Amino acid sequence: HTRNRRYTWRARGRKQQARMRTRTMETPSSSSPSSLLFIFLYLLLLLVVSPVSGVYIPPPPSGPVYFLETFTFPNWTDTWVQSHNPNITGTFVRSTPTPPKGIFNDFGLVTSTPNAPYAIAAPISPPIIVPKDKWLVLQYEVHIQRNLKCGGGYIKLLPEIEDLSQFSSTSPYLIMFGPDKCGESSKLHFIMRYKNRLSGEWTEHHLLSRPMIRLAKDDKKPHLYTLVIRPDNTYTIEIDMREAKTGSLLQDMDPPFTPPKMLDDPTDERPSSWDDREEVPDTTATRPDWWDDSHEQYVLPLGARKPAAWREDLEFLVPDPGDARPADWVDDEDGIWEPKMIHNPACVANQCGKWDGRKRNPKWMPPWEPPMIRNPSYQGVWRPRQVPNPHYYEEQDPYTGTMQQKIGGVAVELFTTNRGILFDNILVTSDKEVANDYARKTWYVKRTIHGPINEPGMFDFVNDFVKANNLTAIKDDYVRRGQSFILKNPLAAALSLGLVLVPVFFTLFMKISPSSPSASSSARSSSSSKKTTTATSNVMEGERVAKEKKDKKNGQAPAQLNKRANKKVANKEG
Repeated sequence: HTRNRRYTWRARGRKQQARMRTRTMETPSSSSPSSLLFIFLYLLLLLVVSPVSGVYIPPPPSGPVYFLETFTFPNWTDTWVQSHNPNITGTFVRSTPTPPKGIFNDFGLVTSTPNAPYAIAAPISPPIIVPKDKWLVLQYEVHIQRNLKCGGGYIKLLPEIEDLSQFSSTSPYLIMFGPDKCGESSKLHFIMRYKNRLSGEWTEHHLLSRPMIRLAKDDKKPHLYTLVIRPDNTYTIEIDMREAKTGSLLQDMDPPFTPPKMLDDPTDERPSSWDDREEVPDTTATRPDWWDDSHEQYVLPLGARKPAAWREDLEFLVPDPGDARPADWVDDEDGIWEPKMIHNPACVANQCGKWDGRKRNPKWMPPWEPPMIRNPSYQGVWRPRQVPNPHYYEEQDPYTGTMQQKIGGVAVELFTTNRGILFDNILVTSDKEVANDYARKTWYVKRTIHGPINEPGMFDFVNDFVKANNLTAIKDDYVRRGQSFILKNPLAAALSLGLVLVPVFFTLFMKISPSSPSASSSARSSSSSKKTTTATSNVMEGERVAKEKKDKKNGQAPAQLNKRANKKVANKEG
């Protein structure tokens, strides 16, 4: 009886599966002409409306700033002045990232000419003098969009300059900060120009131990640089909102801000008889009689002949025919492209190219020279006489000495072999929280689009931005920007909402409607699967009960009791 029930339920399951397959084949396909027409119209409407509804509105800073440039509006040339110096051949343009990835319609300042020097500046009007009790915060973004061979991404703060159109690398500046790379060398510049209080002379002071950075060739993500200088003469450098270095201006700059006590006497001259040679040739040494330097270094052995199969008309190495020139290769930026060289397949047994059977001559000796001995009249390295420095004083507050100069402009001056270096969101303020808040609303949003924040990229730092900052400000900012957009562009907002809701309703109507055959067939298939599962469990229970009855009738214990008994015996033996 149990066996007959099992076969009956299997047959019913096969019939149910056949009915489900038949109904699935009768379900209308989602790729019908009406569906394709709707999708085409939807994409066309999206292309028309997205430029209107996706206009990027830069967020306002949460506090006072001295300077802010986002390059969002086309009238940026009213503020920024391209250098007309004859030595400056590069031209900056306003452009979005290429390929576009990030915030829609977010523009930046981009280098457009390879292998050229660039210079552009914007005035700060009126010029600012940072108060003695305030910080100075300089923050900006750099996005290297192509493989960088040699180039910089640094910013300069300028004093008052009357004619910015002649700005160049020789123009004065107050602070220079940012990354630089050429070849395998990567460094982060931090330079302060300081005016001596007594002499009025300007000197450059460089950071001694720069943060370790790694400018990767394939890293094409935007990165954030922040410099903070405090009234207590300490500084902090941050990369991607992660502290990279902090220290003291009095200890970490070269040369120190305090002038030297002693100076070289400019009137002291080196005597003509001064001998600073540590070693001299031994004049008493003579050339040995056995020294013979008349032999050539390489000679042709006796009987050496070029093999008959040697072919001088063939090159030993030839260009690889399978090595194709990359599509994005630019000779002005990447150098002249040369294919990979491989062994010439027509060259048999390496017997091709120019034949040279010469060998090293065992009789060869280099030209004889007398040995060197210590100079008996050596006087040491000559140094001029030291005199007291008339402009010496002990500098204890270089921050005030530099910040009391008027900051009259912001400039980008560099040389690069590559185009496509993008600068954006240049900010100068005295409030670090204002800079952090603006970075959360701009750089952080773009950086998350390019990948995880803690993903290894240009710099060997793990970004703990999410843990260290409150992200509720981002939510509040986007709510505010959305409300202002709806008030200013009600038609575009309505169309955008329609583009989202219409596909949803269309999908619900076509796929999840109760009257649709697919929905009814899915419901029937689920109920039949439940019935099949219940029937299978009933059959298995019936088989187990029948087996226990049979064991009792034959005088055997049920399987469960046998297992318990075997387990007790095993425990006793153990």
